[in-house]
Amino acid sequence: MTDLIYYQNQYQKEAEAKVMQIEGSKILLDKTIFIPASNTEPSDAGTINGLVIENSYKDGDNIWHIVSGEINFQIGDMVRLELDWGKRLLSMRLHSALHLLAGPFEQDFGQRAVAGAIKGDKAHLVFKDKVDDEIINQAIEQVSRDIESGLEVKSYWDEKRAGFRWTQVGDYPAIPDGGLHVKSTKEIGKIILVSRGLDQGRQKVEIAIA
Repeated sequence: MTDLIYYQNQYQKEAEAKVMQIEGSKILLDKTIFIPASNTEPSDAGTINGLVIENSYKDGDNIWHIVSGEINFQIGDMVRLELDWGKRLLSMRLHSALHLLAGPFEQDFGQRAVAGAIKGDKAHLVFKDKVDDEIINQAIEQVSRDIESGLEVKSYWDEKRAGFRWTQVGDYPAIPDGGLHVKSTKEIGKIILVSRGLDQGRQKVEIAIA
């Protein structure tokens, strides 16, 4: 089982880990700071002993990292992990922005997001049906105030369902979640509405941050 440092401290940028297995270009460590890719979020970037991580993925309780270049270590060696902090921070800010934005849509307007994803330097929420432009405008205005207020962003494990995590922003409804976040909405920055429109009959709201 890989010890997931990124759930213990999402701000940790460096670490040392023991090499447990090597399969071609795939590396299994006893612990990692690099979160793997999911259907809604990209994987972290960084290096293992200077080797660039091309991708990471979860296999059961283990996290495998795929690296480029000739592997310069062996099973049992201690290696140095260095995170691409710029990419991680951007992903955390966008992820927290999505959770924050989902809050007023659901709590104030009864519009619950059914999906969300980060794509590059943008992110989007998807709603089952069309959402009025005025509601979208009001939700954006509300989250701008929430960012200034510095609401707490808190992730926690479900007490009854093993391996199930939640994230809650301020007093908004908690959302099931497996990703990483900043600790306060003040760290998100300014939310910019990029686009809004229907995608196969479902409302899509795309944002960026500045």
